[in-house]
Amino acid sequence: MTARLTKRDNPFHYGRELGAEDLVDREDEIAAVIETISQGEKLFLIGPRRYGKTSILKAASDQAEAAGAAILRFDVEAYPTLDLLSRAMLSEATGKLTSGRGKAGQKIKSFFSSLKPEVTYSLTEGTWSASLGVANEIEAAGQVPLLVDLLNGVEKLAAEAGRPVGVILDEFQKVIEIGGRAAEGQMRAAIQRHKHVGYVFAGSKTRLLTEMTSDASRPFYRLGARRYIGPVPRRQFADFLLRRFEQSGIAASEAEVDLILDLAEEVPYNVQMLAHFCWNKLQSSGQTKLSARLIEQQRELIIRQDDPFYSKLWNQLSPNQQKALLAVIKEKGVGLLAKRVVRESGMATSTLQRATRSLVERDILREDEVEGTVRYRFEDPFFAGWIALILSLKP
Repeated sequence: MTARLTKRDNPFHYGRELGAEDLVDREDEIAAVIETISQGEKLFLIGPRRYGKTSILKAASDQAEAAGAAILRFDVEAYPTLDLLSRAMLSEATGKLTSGRGKAGQKIKSFFSSLKPEVTYSLTEGTWSASLGVANEIEAAGQVPLLVDLLNGVEKLAAEAGRPVGVILDEFQKVIEIGGRAAEGQMRAAIQRHKHVGYVFAGSKTRLLTEMTSDASRPFYRLGARRYIGPVPRRQFADFLLRRFEQSGIAASEAEVDLILDLAEEVPYNVQMLAHFCWNKLQSSGQTKLSARLIEQQRELIIRQDDPFYSKLWNQLSPNQQKALLAVIKEKGVGLLAKRVVRESGMATSTLQRATRSLVERDILREDEVEGTVRYRFEDPFFAGWIALILSLKP
């Protein structure tokens, strides 16, 4: 159901988890997450940053919980160590998968005996917190066995829960980055035996997660289904923008919303951000007609507003990395290893390759592979706009 809007409500949102009504063409992805949880299966949800992955997970979690499921959802990047992630998961599992404060503590201690847990309940906040003593053998083995033991305990709780239970780990690749390649085997050995928990492993490191799940020599090969979050179909995105502008009393044409999509390179976060700024400007100026001039002015405003951030990022890059970004802008990310491009970049082919690879690792660029062609794209297309603006290049 579409939320009712008034002329004073900005209908374009960014920078937070969005509700299902604010997402465009993500119904299939939401349904896949819910199905995974309800059937106790495994799903790898893979997609670039700024494409709405976290909002898909939120919408699916909300709908699954409304239908009676218990969802344990965590952003792994929010936890510096797997120990902290395990504590948070134990606290959440205690609150959602046990009943009665006295019995909850007793059950947790019996199901997670090797973790030596101590759980406490805050009457003022209505939440559980947990600490882990951890048996000597697990402490000696490292953080990944700690997380594995925690997940084994959640499986035991889920078996008694009498309702679907889902564990959603956003930016899951962080677990592997912390625990190393050995973590894959340790986690698979446990998770493949779990029948009462549905797992959704989501991440934005598309190449890493693709290799992890498609290489037959790696433990996560065929552990679960894979689903890629692609771009929103352009026509549907344009219709969404037109409808939202019109619902709030602003006249907009197809050409104008197409310009928003072009300048934001159809990246959902950036599209919503640019549309948000345009809407605010129209409201503050008392105008009711969107124009190409206003759109371009607002894009430049966004770029200049974030100048301190972009300047710092640019200055942290090596000269070769800066040259590589200039080549990506000029060539629109395609054919970077062609002789002409390499020659004009002033770098050797291997140097240009290393520079682009390092930019992907830093989440500045990403690789889009479509129909056998690799295209390098900016994770944040407005950073490309900033570079073009300060160097007087044509975006």
